[in-house]
Amino acid sequence: MPRVTIGMTTYNVERYLPLALESMLAQDHPDFEIVVCDNLSTDRTWDILETYAQKDDRMRIYRNPENLGEAGNFRRVVSLARGELFRLAAHDDLAAPTLVSRCVAALDAHPSAILAFPQTMLIDSDGNEIGPWDDAMDTADLRSRSRVSWYARKWNLCNEVFGVVRTDVLRRTRLLGPFLSSDVRMLHELALRGEFVQVPERLFFRRMHATNTFGASRDTDEVLEWLEPGAKKSKKRKPATDQSHHTRMTWEITKALLNNELPVTQRAAGTAAFLTSWGTRRGRAKLGRIRRTITRTPIAPPPWEQPPAGDSQQS
Repeated sequence: MPRVTIGMTTYNVERYLPLALESMLAQDHPDFEIVVCDNLSTDRTWDILETYAQKDDRMRIYRNPENLGEAGNFRRVVSLARGELFRLAAHDDLAAPTLVSRCVAALDAHPSAILAFPQTMLIDSDGNEIGPWDDAMDTADLRSRSRVSWYARKWNLCNEVFGVVRTDVLRRTRLLGPFLSSDVRMLHELALRGEFVQVPERLFFRRMHATNTFGASRDTDEVLEWLEPGAKKSKKRKPATDQSHHTRMTWEITKALLNNELPVTQRAAGTAAFLTSWGTRRGRAKLGRIRRTITRTPIAPPPWEQPPAGDSQQS
Protein backbone atom coordinates (compact mmCIF):
# COMPACT_ATOMS: atom_id res chain seq x y z
CA MET A 1 0.00 0.00 0.00
CA PRO A 2 1.29 3.50 -0.80
CA ARG A 3 2.14 5.81 2.08
CA VAL A 4 0.34 8.76 0.45
CA THR A 5 -2.73 9.07 -1.76
CA ILE A 6 -3.03 12.20 -3.88
CA GLY A 7 -6.70 12.59 -4.73
CA MET A 8 -8.25 14.69 -7.49
CA THR A 9 -11.80 15.34 -8.67
CA THR A 10 -12.47 16.35 -12.27
CA TYR A 11 -15.33 17.66 -14.39
CA ASN A 12 -14.69 19.44 -17.71
CA VAL A 13 -11.27 20.76 -16.66
CA GLU A 14 -9.17 20.07 -19.75
CA ARG A 15 -7.37 23.44 -19.80
CA TYR A 16 -5.18 23.12 -16.71
CA LEU A 17 -5.38 19.38 -16.06
CA PRO A 18 -2.14 18.32 -17.81
CA LEU A 19 -0.11 20.87 -15.84
CA ALA A 20 -1.67 19.74 -12.56
CA LEU A 21 -0.99 16.06 -13.31
CA GLU A 22 2.61 16.76 -14.31
CA SER A 23 3.02 18.66 -11.05
CA MET A 24 1.75 15.72 -9.00
CA LEU A 25 3.69 13.05 -10.90
CA ALA A 26 6.87 15.09 -10.36
CA GLN A 27 6.65 14.79 -6.55
CA ASP A 28 9.91 13.48 -5.09
CA HIS A 29 8.23 11.42 -2.35
CA PRO A 30 9.08 7.77 -3.12
CA ASP A 31 5.74 6.20 -2.20
CA PHE A 32 2.48 7.68 -3.47
CA GLU A 33 -0.50 6.95 -5.70
CA ILE A 34 -2.80 9.32 -7.57
CA VAL A 35 -6.55 8.62 -7.53
CA VAL A 36 -8.76 10.63 -9.89
CA CYS A 37 -12.55 10.39 -10.14
CA ASP A 38 -14.23 12.05 -13.10
CA ASN A 39 -17.84 13.26 -13.07
CA LEU A 40 -18.71 12.30 -16.67
CA SER A 41 -16.77 15.13 -18.31
CA THR A 42 -17.92 16.06 -21.82
CA ASP A 43 -14.68 17.70 -22.93
CA ARG A 44 -11.21 16.12 -23.29
CA THR A 45 -10.75 15.58 -19.54
CA TRP A 46 -11.23 11.81 -19.59
CA ASP A 47 -8.98 11.38 -22.64
CA ILE A 48 -6.22 13.29 -20.84
CA LEU A 49 -6.62 11.13 -17.74
CA GLU A 50 -6.43 7.93 -19.80
CA THR A 51 -3.27 9.12 -21.54
CA TYR A 52 -1.49 9.81 -18.26
CA ALA A 53 -2.74 6.63 -16.58
CA GLN A 54 -1.38 4.54 -19.46
CA LYS A 55 2.05 6.12 -19.01
CA ASP A 56 2.29 5.91 -15.21
CA ASP A 57 0.96 3.03 -13.11
CA ARG A 58 0.89 5.20 -9.99
CA MET A 59 -2.38 6.64 -11.36
CA ARG A 60 -5.77 5.03 -10.78
CA ILE A 61 -8.63 6.71 -12.66
CA TYR A 62 -12.38 6.16 -12.29
CA ARG A 63 -15.25 7.46 -14.41
CA ASN A 64 -18.36 7.84 -12.28
CA PRO A 65 -21.55 6.24 -13.65
CA GLU A 66 -23.32 9.55 -13.04
CA ASN A 67 -22.39 13.10 -12.06
CA LEU A 68 -22.07 12.93 -8.28
CA GLY A 69 -21.37 16.64 -7.91
CA GLU A 70 -18.14 17.93 -6.39
CA ALA A 71 -19.16 16.94 -2.87
CA GLY A 72 -20.07 13.37 -3.81
CA ASN A 73 -17.05 13.02 -6.06
CA PHE A 74 -14.72 14.10 -3.27
CA ARG A 75 -16.26 11.56 -0.94
CA ARG A 76 -15.68 8.85 -3.54
CA VAL A 77 -12.02 9.82 -3.98
CA VAL A 78 -11.47 9.66 -0.21
CA SER A 79 -13.18 6.25 -0.04
CA LEU A 80 -10.83 4.88 -2.72
CA ALA A 81 -7.64 6.18 -1.08
CA ARG A 82 -5.27 3.42 0.08
CA GLY A 83 -2.64 5.68 1.63
CA GLU A 84 -2.12 6.29 5.32
CA LEU A 85 -1.93 9.97 4.36
CA PHE A 86 -4.08 11.92 1.89
CA ARG A 87 -3.59 15.07 -0.13
CA LEU A 88 -6.29 16.75 -2.18
CA ALA A 89 -4.97 18.21 -5.44
CA ALA A 90 -7.02 20.63 -7.54
CA HIS A 91 -7.08 20.33 -11.32
CA ASP A 92 -5.75 23.87 -11.78
CA ASP A 93 -3.16 24.31 -9.01
CA LEU A 94 0.54 23.51 -9.01
CA ALA A 95 2.92 22.14 -6.39
CA ALA A 96 6.67 22.24 -5.93
CA PRO A 97 8.24 18.75 -6.28
CA THR A 98 8.97 18.69 -2.55
CA LEU A 99 5.48 19.57 -1.30
CA VAL A 100 4.36 16.07 -0.37
CA SER A 101 7.69 14.95 1.10
CA ARG A 102 8.04 18.08 3.24
CA CYS A 103 4.50 17.72 4.59
CA VAL A 104 5.00 14.02 5.33
CA ALA A 105 8.23 14.83 7.16
CA ALA A 106 6.39 17.47 9.21
CA LEU A 107 3.73 14.94 10.25
CA ASP A 108 6.38 12.37 11.13
CA ALA A 109 8.12 14.96 13.30
CA HIS A 110 4.83 15.94 15.04
CA PRO A 111 2.90 12.74 15.92
CA SER A 112 0.14 14.79 17.56
CA ALA A 113 -0.48 16.73 14.34
CA ILE A 114 -3.09 15.49 11.86
CA LEU A 115 -2.50 17.94 8.99
CA ALA A 116 0.59 19.57 7.50
CA PHE A 117 0.45 22.26 4.83
CA PRO A 118 2.98 24.55 3.14
CA GLN A 119 2.96 28.28 2.55
CA THR A 120 1.07 29.49 -0.52
CA MET A 121 1.82 31.58 -3.60
CA LEU A 122 -1.18 32.82 -5.57
CA ILE A 123 -0.86 32.64 -9.36
CA ASP A 124 -3.09 33.89 -12.16
CA SER A 125 -4.65 32.09 -15.11
CA ASP A 126 -1.34 32.18 -17.01
CA GLY A 127 0.77 30.99 -14.08
CA ASN A 128 2.19 34.42 -13.21
CA GLU A 129 2.69 35.14 -9.52
CA ILE A 130 0.07 37.39 -7.96
CA GLY A 131 1.76 37.38 -4.58
CA PRO A 132 2.29 35.32 -1.42
CA TRP A 133 -0.64 34.40 0.79
CA ASP A 134 0.05 33.75 4.45
CA ASP A 135 -2.62 31.70 6.19
CA ALA A 136 -1.22 31.82 9.75
CA MET A 137 -3.01 28.57 10.57
CA ASP A 138 -0.29 26.73 12.45
CA THR A 139 -2.04 25.38 15.57
CA ALA A 140 0.79 23.22 16.95
CA ASP A 141 0.72 22.87 20.73
CA LEU A 142 -2.75 24.43 21.07
CA ARG A 143 -5.53 22.65 22.93
CA SER A 144 -8.60 21.42 21.06
CA ARG A 145 -10.90 24.34 21.86
CA SER A 146 -8.11 26.84 21.18
CA ARG A 147 -7.52 25.31 17.75
CA VAL A 148 -11.21 25.63 16.87
CA SER A 149 -11.33 29.21 18.17
CA TRP A 150 -8.22 30.15 16.20
CA TYR A 151 -9.57 28.64 13.00
CA ALA A 152 -12.97 30.32 13.36
CA ARG A 153 -11.26 33.70 13.71
CA LYS A 154 -8.60 33.31 11.03
CA TRP A 155 -9.78 31.13 8.13
CA ASN A 156 -9.87 32.73 4.70
CA LEU A 157 -8.92 30.90 1.50
CA CYS A 158 -8.77 27.51 3.27
CA ASN A 159 -5.46 26.58 1.61
CA GLU A 160 -5.01 24.04 4.41
CA VAL A 161 -7.47 21.75 2.61
CA PHE A 162 -4.68 21.13 0.07
CA GLY A 163 -2.23 19.97 2.72
CA VAL A 164 -1.43 16.38 3.72
CA VAL A 165 -3.82 14.90 6.29
CA ARG A 166 -4.03 11.59 8.12
CA THR A 167 -6.59 9.60 6.10
CA ASP A 168 -8.27 7.88 9.03
CA VAL A 169 -8.92 11.22 10.73
CA LEU A 170 -10.22 12.79 7.52
CA ARG A 171 -12.70 9.94 7.09
CA ARG A 172 -14.17 10.65 10.53
CA THR A 173 -15.31 14.10 9.37
CA ARG A 174 -18.40 14.77 7.26
CA LEU A 175 -16.11 15.67 4.33
CA LEU A 176 -17.71 18.04 1.80
CA GLY A 177 -21.43 18.70 1.66
CA PRO A 178 -23.88 20.26 -0.81
CA PHE A 179 -23.66 23.80 0.56
CA LEU A 180 -21.33 26.76 0.20
CA SER A 181 -18.09 26.68 2.21
CA SER A 182 -18.52 23.06 3.28
CA ASP A 183 -14.71 22.83 3.25
CA VAL A 184 -14.78 25.29 6.16
CA ARG A 185 -16.88 22.80 8.11
CA MET A 186 -14.47 19.98 7.31
CA LEU A 187 -11.48 22.02 8.44
CA HIS A 188 -13.18 22.97 11.71
CA GLU A 189 -13.84 19.27 12.31
CA LEU A 190 -10.18 18.53 11.71
CA ALA A 191 -9.11 21.39 14.00
CA LEU A 192 -11.22 19.85 16.76
CA ARG A 193 -9.40 16.53 16.33
CA GLY A 194 -5.77 17.54 16.07
CA GLU A 195 -3.02 20.05 15.37
CA PHE A 196 -2.17 21.73 12.05
CA VAL A 197 1.51 22.35 11.32
CA GLN A 198 2.81 24.62 8.58
CA VAL A 199 5.90 23.87 6.51
CA PRO A 200 7.83 27.17 6.33
CA GLU A 201 8.36 26.95 2.57
CA ARG A 202 6.24 28.36 -0.27
CA LEU A 203 5.50 25.10 -2.07
CA PHE A 204 1.84 25.46 -3.06
CA PHE A 205 0.83 27.54 -6.09
CA ARG A 206 -2.90 28.24 -6.07
CA ARG A 207 -4.40 29.45 -9.30
CA MET A 208 -7.01 32.21 -9.05
CA HIS A 209 -8.97 32.68 -12.26
CA ALA A 210 -12.43 33.51 -13.59
CA THR A 211 -13.82 29.97 -13.60
CA ASN A 212 -12.72 28.63 -10.20
CA THR A 213 -14.83 28.77 -7.05
CA PHE A 214 -13.75 32.34 -6.29
CA GLY A 215 -14.15 33.48 -9.91
CA ALA A 216 -16.20 36.58 -10.55
CA SER A 217 -18.02 34.79 -13.40
CA ARG A 218 -19.51 32.13 -11.09
CA ASP A 219 -22.66 32.99 -9.17
CA THR A 220 -23.95 31.24 -6.09
CA ASP A 221 -26.42 29.02 -7.92
CA GLU A 222 -23.71 27.85 -10.30
CA VAL A 223 -21.43 26.85 -7.44
CA LEU A 224 -24.28 25.01 -5.70
CA GLU A 225 -25.05 23.14 -8.93
CA TRP A 226 -21.36 22.18 -9.14
CA LEU A 227 -21.50 20.85 -5.57
CA GLU A 228 -24.78 18.99 -6.05
CA PRO A 229 -26.37 18.47 -9.51
CA GLY A 230 -30.03 19.42 -9.55
CA ALA A 231 -29.64 22.04 -6.81
CA LYS A 232 -31.01 24.79 -9.09
CA LYS A 233 -34.19 22.83 -9.75
CA SER A 234 -34.84 21.90 -6.13
CA LYS A 235 -38.20 23.27 -4.99
CA LYS A 236 -37.09 23.06 -1.36
CA ARG A 237 -34.09 25.34 -1.79
CA LYS A 238 -34.62 29.06 -1.45
CA PRO A 239 -32.43 31.50 -3.44
CA ALA A 240 -29.05 31.78 -1.73
CA THR A 241 -28.08 35.08 -0.14
CA ASP A 242 -25.04 36.15 1.85
CA GLN A 243 -27.09 35.91 5.04
CA SER A 244 -28.50 32.46 4.26
CA HIS A 245 -25.01 31.25 3.32
CA HIS A 246 -23.56 32.25 6.69
CA THR A 247 -26.58 30.93 8.58
CA ARG A 248 -26.33 27.52 6.87
CA MET A 249 -22.57 27.35 7.36
CA THR A 250 -22.85 28.25 11.07
CA TRP A 251 -25.51 25.59 11.61
CA GLU A 252 -23.58 22.90 9.70
CA ILE A 253 -20.35 23.55 11.61
CA THR A 254 -22.18 23.59 14.94
CA LYS A 255 -23.85 20.24 14.20
CA ALA A 256 -20.56 18.68 13.10
CA LEU A 257 -18.72 19.83 16.22
CA LEU A 258 -21.48 18.61 18.52
CA ASN A 259 -22.21 15.24 16.92
CA ASN A 260 -19.13 13.07 16.49
CA GLU A 261 -17.16 10.30 18.19
CA LEU A 262 -15.12 12.57 20.49
CA PRO A 263 -15.65 12.90 24.28
CA VAL A 264 -18.64 15.07 25.14
CA THR A 265 -16.51 17.60 27.04
CA GLN A 266 -14.26 18.11 24.02
CA ARG A 267 -17.27 18.49 21.71
CA ALA A 268 -18.98 20.99 24.00
CA ALA A 269 -15.84 23.07 24.52
CA GLY A 270 -15.07 23.11 20.80
CA THR A 271 -18.60 24.13 19.88
CA ALA A 272 -18.64 26.95 22.44
CA ALA A 273 -15.26 28.17 21.19
CA PHE A 274 -16.49 28.20 17.59
CA LEU A 275 -19.74 30.04 18.32
CA THR A 276 -17.96 32.66 20.42
CA SER A 277 -15.15 33.34 17.95
CA TRP A 278 -17.36 33.15 14.86
CA GLY A 279 -19.94 35.45 16.43
CA THR A 280 -17.23 37.98 17.24
CA ARG A 281 -15.87 37.77 13.71
CA ARG A 282 -19.30 38.26 12.13
CA GLY A 283 -19.99 41.18 14.45
CA ARG A 284 -16.77 42.92 13.43
CA ALA A 285 -17.57 42.32 9.76
CA LYS A 286 -21.00 43.91 10.22
CA LEU A 287 -19.49 46.94 11.95
CA GLY A 288 -17.00 47.24 9.10
CA ARG A 289 -19.83 47.31 6.55
CA ILE A 290 -21.65 49.99 8.53
CA ARG A 291 -18.46 52.06 8.77
CA ARG A 292 -17.84 51.78 5.03
CA THR A 293 -21.43 52.82 4.32
CA ILE A 294 -21.13 55.90 6.53
CA THR A 295 -17.73 56.92 5.15
CA ARG A 296 -18.57 55.74 1.59
CA THR A 297 -15.37 53.74 1.47
CA PRO A 298 -15.36 51.19 -1.38
CA ILE A 299 -14.41 47.57 -0.67
CA ALA A 300 -10.95 46.78 -2.02
CA PRO A 301 -10.96 43.85 -4.48
CA PRO A 302 -9.04 40.71 -3.46
CA PRO A 303 -5.40 40.47 -4.63
CA TRP A 304 -6.22 38.17 -7.57
CA GLU A 305 -8.65 40.75 -9.03
CA GLN A 306 -6.31 43.72 -8.68
CA PRO A 307 -4.19 44.93 -11.63
CA PRO A 308 -0.47 44.14 -11.49
CA ALA A 309 1.77 46.64 -9.70
CA GLY A 310 2.77 49.46 -12.02
CA ASP A 311 -0.30 49.25 -14.24
CA SER A 312 -2.13 52.49 -14.79
CA GLN A 313 -5.38 53.45 -16.47
CA GLN A 314 -5.47 56.33 -18.88
CA SER A 315 -8.54 58.53 -19.08
